[in-house]
Amino acid sequence: MKKAFFNTLYELAKENPNLQFIKGDTAYIPEYQAAFPNQYLDVGIAEQNMIGIAAGMALEGKIPFTYSIVNFATMRCLEQIRNDVAYHNLNVKIISCGVGFDYGALGATHHATEDLAIMRALPNIVVFSPCDPIETIAVTKAAFAFNGPCFIRNGHGGEPVLHKSLLDNFEVGKAICLKEGGDVVIFVTGSIANDALQGAEILESKKISTGVYSFPTVKPIDKDLIISCAETASLIITVEEHTVVGGFGSSVAEVIAERPSCKAKFKRVGINDVFTSEIGTREYQKSFYSIDGIAIANIALSILNHKRR
Repeated sequence: MKKAFFNTLYELAKENPNLQFIKGDTAYIPEYQAAFPNQYLDVGIAEQNMIGIAAGMALEGKIPFTYSIVNFATMRCLEQIRNDVAYHNLNVKIISCGVGFDYGALGATHHATEDLAIMRALPNIVVFSPCDPIETIAVTKAAFAFNGPCFIRNGHGGEPVLHKSLLDNFEVGKAICLKEGGDVVIFVTGSIANDALQGAEILESKKISTGVYSFPTVKPIDKDLIISCAETASLIITVEEHTVVGGFGSSVAEVIAERPSCKAKFKRVGINDVFTSEIGTREYQKSFYSIDGIAIANIALSILNHKRR
């Protein structure tokens, strides 16, 4: 996903001299730097300054893209994002990499498990969370075209391609079907979508029709799809590599709670209200915190079996 972002950024910069790339102490991109020396700035370990500079550039008509690891791109400079960018509704794009447990071995300080909740609480900001390189290309282009602040939550790299073709008809705020099915519906955001598909395969093997929808936009959320599925499915499960407190699942729950006609049972799958102090590979941590494909399927089966009793 990281490579897809930088390739897209390169193409956008060729056609748009107002695009400015500002990064913290991360991401070595010599090709971009050499091609666009006047559209490139490395501020070092100074994320608050990075956002302040971006805000100033936006006020002068530039389109700045800031870039760092998720926690540093958001929480280290949250006050500046809130007061300098969101409050003034400036045309700044906040790009991050390393979602959830991408930096699993580096510990809780580098686990990105609260950013969706934080960023979606800020007025004016559009929140993107693509699931694969194809969605990353689409949301990067959409963020550039949108006149206002955006946040993109990208994976660190190596994510499987889940879409069969480019998303030429991508719409901000619309979910995308990854797998048809109707008894159980899994809503997922981010690069953990592959686990959601694996969970769906397990359920299908037990003759349970299971659909999977990716939500590359977390804010605004696709209310129409959520309501439609909640009025027809037996069970909706939300999946996120993020805390269940205030994140993607909470956003879906807010829609369902305000719609009395929604009959589906509802369950959020994510990280409980804890600091993720367990260290290991991303795959190990997803299993440990019960958010991988096997856990998703087992949670669905437990709810369905209880319902049948």
